[in-house]
Amino acid sequence: MGWHSRSYPGRLCCWVPLGGLCLLAVGQCAGWPRSPPGPPHTACFLLLPGGGAAGPRAGLLRAAHAWGGSRARRDSSQLQHPIWACAAMPEWEALMGGSAAAGAAPVAASLASGLAWSAVSGAAVLYIVISFTEYAYHRYVQHLDLNRLGVYQFARQVLGAPTLVGDFHMLHHRETLDDMSIEPLSKDAFPDATVHRGTSATWLSFFKMAFIVMLQACIPLTALGWSLPAAAVAVLSSTLLHLRAYNSLHPQLHGLPNVTLAEGPPSFPPGSFYESGYARWLRQYHVVHHRSRASRNFNVCCPLVDHLLGTHAEV
Repeated sequence: MGWHSRSYPGRLCCWVPLGGLCLLAVGQCAGWPRSPPGPPHTACFLLLPGGGAAGPRAGLLRAAHAWGGSRARRDSSQLQHPIWACAAMPEWEALMGGSAAAGAAPVAASLASGLAWSAVSGAAVLYIVISFTEYAYHRYVQHLDLNRLGVYQFARQVLGAPTLVGDFHMLHHRETLDDMSIEPLSKDAFPDATVHRGTSATWLSFFKMAFIVMLQACIPLTALGWSLPAAAVAVLSSTLLHLRAYNSLHPQLHGLPNVTLAEGPPSFPPGSFYESGYARWLRQYHVVHHRSRASRNFNVCCPLVDHLLGTHAEV
Protein backbone atom coordinates (compact mmCIF):
# COMPACT_ATOMS: atom_id res chain seq x y z
CA MET A 1 0.00 0.00 0.00
CA GLY A 2 1.27 3.46 -0.84
CA TRP A 3 0.12 5.29 2.25
CA HIS A 4 3.46 6.75 3.28
CA SER A 5 4.20 9.53 0.82
CA ARG A 6 7.35 11.40 1.75
CA SER A 7 6.42 14.55 -0.17
CA TYR A 8 4.41 17.23 1.59
CA PRO A 9 1.87 17.74 -1.27
CA GLY A 10 1.46 13.98 -1.52
CA ARG A 11 0.60 13.74 2.16
CA LEU A 12 -1.94 16.54 1.80
CA CYS A 13 -3.58 14.92 -1.23
CA CYS A 14 -3.83 11.60 0.58
CA TRP A 15 -4.61 12.39 4.19
CA VAL A 16 -6.73 15.56 4.02
CA PRO A 17 -9.63 13.94 2.09
CA LEU A 18 -9.37 10.78 4.19
CA GLY A 19 -9.34 12.84 7.37
CA GLY A 20 -12.41 14.70 6.17
CA LEU A 21 -14.15 11.42 5.42
CA CYS A 22 -13.32 10.04 8.88
CA LEU A 23 -14.51 13.26 10.51
CA LEU A 24 -17.70 12.96 8.49
CA ALA A 25 -18.30 9.41 9.72
CA VAL A 26 -17.68 10.38 13.34
CA GLY A 27 -19.90 13.42 12.99
CA GLN A 28 -22.75 11.44 11.52
CA CYS A 29 -22.56 8.94 14.38
CA ALA A 30 -22.42 11.73 16.96
CA GLY A 31 -25.29 13.65 15.40
CA TRP A 32 -23.29 16.77 14.53
CA PRO A 33 -24.02 19.60 14.19
CA ARG A 34 -26.24 19.95 17.24
CA SER A 35 -28.60 22.83 17.83
CA PRO A 36 -27.48 25.36 20.46
CA PRO A 37 -29.30 25.66 23.77
CA GLY A 38 -31.81 28.39 24.42
CA PRO A 39 -34.76 29.82 22.51
CA PRO A 40 -33.51 30.34 18.94
CA HIS A 41 -36.30 28.44 17.19
CA THR A 42 -39.14 30.35 18.86
CA ALA A 43 -37.31 33.67 18.51
CA CYS A 44 -37.04 33.44 14.74
CA PHE A 45 -40.54 32.02 14.65
CA LEU A 46 -41.91 35.20 16.22
CA LEU A 47 -39.83 37.55 14.10
CA LEU A 48 -41.36 36.32 10.85
CA PRO A 49 -44.85 37.31 9.70
CA GLY A 50 -47.49 34.74 8.81
CA GLY A 51 -48.54 31.73 10.83
CA GLY A 52 -50.12 28.39 10.09
CA ALA A 53 -48.63 25.07 9.14
CA ALA A 54 -47.57 26.35 5.70
CA GLY A 55 -46.48 29.85 6.75
CA PRO A 56 -42.90 31.14 6.70
CA ARG A 57 -42.66 30.96 10.49
CA ALA A 58 -43.48 27.27 10.48
CA GLY A 59 -41.08 26.69 7.58
CA LEU A 60 -38.19 28.30 9.43
CA LEU A 61 -39.10 26.44 12.60
CA ARG A 62 -38.99 23.13 10.77
CA ALA A 63 -35.72 24.11 9.08
CA ALA A 64 -34.15 25.04 12.41
CA HIS A 65 -35.13 21.69 13.90
CA ALA A 66 -33.83 19.85 10.83
CA TRP A 67 -30.45 21.62 11.05
CA GLY A 68 -30.22 21.13 14.80
CA GLY A 69 -30.70 17.40 14.52
CA SER A 70 -30.70 16.82 18.27
CA ARG A 71 -34.37 17.57 18.99
CA ALA A 72 -37.43 15.66 17.91
CA ARG A 73 -39.40 17.20 15.08
CA ARG A 74 -42.70 18.67 16.28
CA ASP A 75 -45.89 17.30 14.83
CA SER A 76 -47.29 19.61 12.16
CA SER A 77 -50.55 19.91 14.09
CA GLN A 78 -48.70 21.96 16.70
CA LEU A 79 -48.03 24.62 14.08
CA GLN A 80 -51.63 25.42 13.21
CA HIS A 81 -51.50 28.57 15.29
CA PRO A 82 -48.39 30.57 16.26
CA ILE A 83 -49.40 30.98 19.90
CA TRP A 84 -50.06 27.25 20.28
CA ALA A 85 -46.75 26.44 18.60
CA CYS A 86 -44.86 28.75 20.94
CA ALA A 87 -46.69 27.51 24.02
CA ALA A 88 -45.89 23.94 23.08
CA MET A 89 -42.15 24.65 22.96
CA PRO A 90 -39.93 24.45 26.05
CA GLU A 91 -38.19 27.69 25.05
CA TRP A 92 -41.40 29.72 25.38
CA GLU A 93 -40.97 30.69 29.02
CA ALA A 94 -37.34 31.68 28.49
CA LEU A 95 -38.31 33.78 25.50
CA MET A 96 -41.01 35.61 27.43
CA GLY A 97 -38.35 36.87 29.79
CA GLY A 98 -35.94 37.97 27.10
CA SER A 99 -35.63 39.54 23.69
CA ALA A 100 -36.72 37.79 20.53
CA ALA A 101 -33.87 39.40 18.65
CA ALA A 102 -31.38 37.96 21.12
CA GLY A 103 -32.57 34.50 20.23
CA ALA A 104 -31.94 34.98 16.52
CA ALA A 105 -28.15 34.79 16.86
CA PRO A 106 -27.98 31.18 18.10
CA VAL A 107 -30.18 29.86 15.31
CA ALA A 108 -28.09 31.77 12.77
CA ALA A 109 -25.00 30.14 14.24
CA SER A 110 -26.70 26.74 14.09
CA LEU A 111 -27.65 27.19 10.45
CA ALA A 112 -24.16 28.47 9.59
CA SER A 113 -22.48 25.51 11.28
CA GLY A 114 -24.80 23.15 9.43
CA LEU A 115 -23.97 24.76 6.11
CA ALA A 116 -20.25 24.67 6.87
CA TRP A 117 -20.47 21.01 7.84
CA SER A 118 -22.31 20.12 4.63
CA ALA A 119 -19.82 22.10 2.53
CA VAL A 120 -16.71 20.50 4.07
CA SER A 121 -18.07 16.96 4.03
CA GLY A 122 -19.42 17.43 0.49
CA ALA A 123 -16.04 18.71 -0.72
CA ALA A 124 -14.34 15.62 0.75
CA VAL A 125 -16.83 13.33 -1.00
CA LEU A 126 -16.37 15.10 -4.34
CA TYR A 127 -12.57 15.03 -4.11
CA ILE A 128 -12.58 11.30 -3.42
CA VAL A 129 -15.06 10.58 -6.24
CA ILE A 130 -13.14 12.70 -8.77
CA SER A 131 -9.82 11.13 -7.75
CA PHE A 132 -11.30 7.66 -8.25
CA THR A 133 -12.87 8.64 -11.58
CA GLU A 134 -9.71 10.07 -13.12
CA TYR A 135 -7.67 7.12 -11.84
CA ALA A 136 -10.06 4.45 -13.13
CA TYR A 137 -10.54 6.06 -16.53
CA HIS A 138 -6.85 6.81 -17.03
CA ARG A 139 -5.59 3.40 -15.96
CA TYR A 140 -8.30 0.96 -16.95
CA VAL A 141 -9.71 2.61 -20.08
CA GLN A 142 -7.00 4.77 -21.62
CA HIS A 143 -4.15 2.40 -20.72
CA LEU A 144 -6.31 -0.69 -21.32
CA ASP A 145 -5.68 -2.32 -17.93
CA LEU A 146 -9.33 -3.37 -17.92
CA ASN A 147 -8.44 -5.99 -20.55
CA ARG A 148 -6.04 -7.57 -18.04
CA LEU A 149 -8.56 -7.96 -15.22
CA GLY A 150 -9.72 -11.53 -14.74
CA VAL A 151 -13.35 -10.55 -14.26
CA TYR A 152 -13.34 -8.59 -17.53
CA GLN A 153 -11.60 -11.42 -19.38
CA PHE A 154 -14.40 -13.68 -18.17
CA ALA A 155 -16.97 -11.13 -19.37
CA ARG A 156 -15.31 -11.04 -22.79
CA GLN A 157 -15.26 -14.82 -23.13
CA VAL A 158 -18.69 -15.60 -21.70
CA LEU A 159 -20.75 -12.46 -22.21
CA GLY A 160 -19.12 -11.13 -25.36
CA ALA A 161 -17.88 -7.89 -23.79
CA PRO A 162 -15.71 -5.90 -26.21
CA THR A 163 -11.94 -5.77 -26.03
CA LEU A 164 -10.77 -2.23 -25.38
CA VAL A 165 -8.44 -0.79 -28.01
CA GLY A 166 -6.01 2.08 -27.72
CA ASP A 167 -7.13 5.60 -28.57
CA PHE A 168 -5.49 9.01 -28.90
CA HIS A 169 -4.03 8.72 -25.40
CA MET A 170 -1.82 5.81 -26.37
CA LEU A 171 -0.68 7.82 -29.39
CA HIS A 172 0.09 10.73 -27.07
CA HIS A 173 2.42 8.48 -25.08
CA ARG A 174 4.09 7.25 -28.25
CA GLU A 175 5.00 10.75 -29.39
CA THR A 176 6.12 12.07 -25.96
CA LEU A 177 9.88 12.15 -25.41
CA ASP A 178 11.67 11.80 -22.06
CA ASP A 179 11.93 15.58 -21.69
CA MET A 180 8.11 15.77 -22.16
CA SER A 181 8.38 17.49 -25.52
CA ILE A 182 6.32 16.18 -28.43
CA GLU A 183 7.78 14.53 -31.51
CA PRO A 184 4.64 14.47 -33.66
CA LEU A 185 3.61 11.24 -35.31
CA SER A 186 2.75 11.31 -38.96
CA LYS A 187 -0.70 12.29 -40.14
CA ASP A 188 -1.38 8.70 -41.09
CA ALA A 189 -0.43 7.44 -37.61
CA PHE A 190 -2.42 10.12 -35.76
CA PRO A 191 -5.12 11.27 -38.20
CA ASP A 192 -7.37 12.92 -35.60
CA ALA A 193 -4.66 15.00 -33.94
CA THR A 194 -5.65 18.54 -32.94
CA VAL A 195 -3.42 21.40 -31.87
CA HIS A 196 -3.34 19.86 -28.37
CA ARG A 197 -2.61 16.35 -29.68
CA GLY A 198 -4.79 14.51 -27.18
CA THR A 199 -3.49 16.30 -24.08
CA SER A 200 -6.59 18.38 -23.27
CA ALA A 201 -10.16 17.76 -22.11
CA THR A 202 -12.96 18.86 -24.43
CA TRP A 203 -16.50 19.90 -23.56
CA LEU A 204 -17.64 16.40 -24.45
CA SER A 205 -15.15 15.09 -21.88
CA PHE A 206 -16.65 17.48 -19.34
CA PHE A 207 -20.21 16.24 -19.80
CA LYS A 208 -19.15 12.58 -19.75
CA MET A 209 -17.13 13.03 -16.57
CA ALA A 210 -19.83 15.10 -14.86
CA PHE A 211 -22.36 12.33 -15.56
CA ILE A 212 -20.05 9.65 -14.12
CA VAL A 213 -19.23 11.75 -11.05
CA MET A 214 -22.92 12.47 -10.47
CA LEU A 215 -23.74 8.75 -10.50
CA GLN A 216 -21.17 8.14 -7.78
CA ALA A 217 -21.64 11.27 -5.67
CA CYS A 218 -25.43 11.53 -5.69
CA ILE A 219 -26.12 9.04 -2.87
CA PRO A 220 -23.45 10.26 -0.40
CA LEU A 221 -24.31 13.92 -1.03
CA THR A 222 -28.03 13.40 -0.51
CA ALA A 223 -27.23 11.35 2.61
CA LEU A 224 -25.44 14.45 3.89
CA GLY A 225 -28.60 16.48 3.39
CA TRP A 226 -27.85 17.99 -0.03
CA SER A 227 -30.83 18.42 -2.33
CA LEU A 228 -30.54 16.96 -5.82
CA PRO A 229 -30.29 20.41 -7.48
CA ALA A 230 -27.55 21.44 -5.04
CA ALA A 231 -25.70 18.16 -5.62
CA ALA A 232 -25.94 18.64 -9.39
CA VAL A 233 -24.54 22.18 -9.16
CA ALA A 234 -21.71 20.96 -6.91
CA VAL A 235 -20.84 18.11 -9.30
CA LEU A 236 -20.84 20.37 -12.35
CA SER A 237 -18.77 23.03 -10.58
CA SER A 238 -16.20 20.59 -9.18
CA THR A 239 -15.87 18.74 -12.50
CA LEU A 240 -15.39 22.03 -14.33
CA LEU A 241 -12.77 23.12 -11.78
CA HIS A 242 -10.97 19.78 -12.11
CA LEU A 243 -10.85 19.88 -15.91
CA ARG A 244 -9.79 23.52 -15.96
CA ALA A 245 -6.89 22.54 -13.71
CA TYR A 246 -6.12 19.60 -16.02
CA ASN A 247 -6.17 21.89 -19.06
CA SER A 248 -3.86 24.26 -17.20
CA LEU A 249 -1.30 21.52 -16.49
CA HIS A 250 -1.18 18.83 -19.13
CA PRO A 251 -0.90 20.64 -22.48
CA GLN A 252 1.64 23.13 -21.12
CA LEU A 253 3.77 20.33 -19.67
CA HIS A 254 4.22 19.06 -23.22
CA GLY A 255 4.92 22.50 -24.70
CA LEU A 256 1.44 22.97 -26.15
CA PRO A 257 -0.79 26.07 -25.93
CA ASN A 258 -3.50 26.86 -23.41
CA VAL A 259 -7.03 25.60 -24.00
CA THR A 260 -9.56 28.23 -25.06
CA LEU A 261 -13.26 28.36 -24.20
CA ALA A 262 -14.15 27.16 -27.69
CA GLU A 263 -11.93 24.09 -27.33
CA GLY A 264 -12.95 22.90 -23.87
CA PRO A 265 -12.90 23.95 -20.21
CA PRO A 266 -10.50 26.88 -20.51
CA SER A 267 -7.07 26.93 -18.94
CA PHE A 268 -6.60 29.26 -16.00
CA PRO A 269 -4.98 32.61 -16.86
CA PRO A 270 -1.17 32.47 -17.07
CA GLY A 271 0.54 32.84 -13.72
CA SER A 272 -2.56 32.22 -11.58
CA PHE A 273 -2.41 28.46 -11.09
CA TYR A 274 0.34 27.19 -13.34
CA GLU A 275 3.12 28.89 -11.37
CA SER A 276 1.93 27.75 -7.95
CA GLY A 277 3.98 25.28 -5.94
CA TYR A 278 1.17 22.74 -6.03
CA ALA A 279 0.95 22.93 -9.84
CA ARG A 280 4.71 22.45 -10.14
CA TRP A 281 4.47 19.37 -7.93
CA LEU A 282 1.60 17.98 -10.03
CA ARG A 283 3.62 18.45 -13.21
CA GLN A 284 6.52 16.50 -11.75
CA TYR A 285 4.05 13.88 -10.54
CA HIS A 286 2.86 13.40 -14.12
CA VAL A 287 6.39 13.34 -15.51
CA VAL A 288 6.96 10.22 -13.39
CA HIS A 289 3.88 8.68 -15.03
CA HIS A 290 5.48 9.02 -18.48
CA ARG A 291 8.94 7.92 -17.40
CA SER A 292 7.57 4.85 -15.63
CA ARG A 293 6.09 3.70 -18.95
CA ALA A 294 2.59 4.41 -17.66
CA SER A 295 2.84 2.05 -14.70
CA ARG A 296 2.72 4.68 -11.92
CA ASN A 297 0.95 7.94 -10.99
CA PHE A 298 -2.33 7.52 -12.85
CA ASN A 299 -3.93 10.42 -11.00
CA VAL A 300 -3.23 13.80 -12.58
CA CYS A 301 -4.94 16.53 -10.54
CA CYS A 302 -6.31 14.66 -7.50
CA PRO A 303 -3.66 12.14 -6.43
CA LEU A 304 -5.46 10.20 -3.73
CA VAL A 305 -6.27 6.79 -5.22
CA ASP A 306 -2.67 6.31 -6.39
CA HIS A 307 -1.61 6.47 -2.75
CA LEU A 308 -4.35 4.13 -1.60
CA LEU A 309 -3.61 1.47 -4.22
CA GLY A 310 0.17 1.71 -4.08
CA THR A 311 0.66 2.90 -7.66
CA HIS A 312 2.24 6.23 -6.79
CA ALA A 313 5.94 6.90 -7.20
CA GLU A 314 7.75 9.66 -5.36
CA VAL A 315 8.46 12.86 -7.24
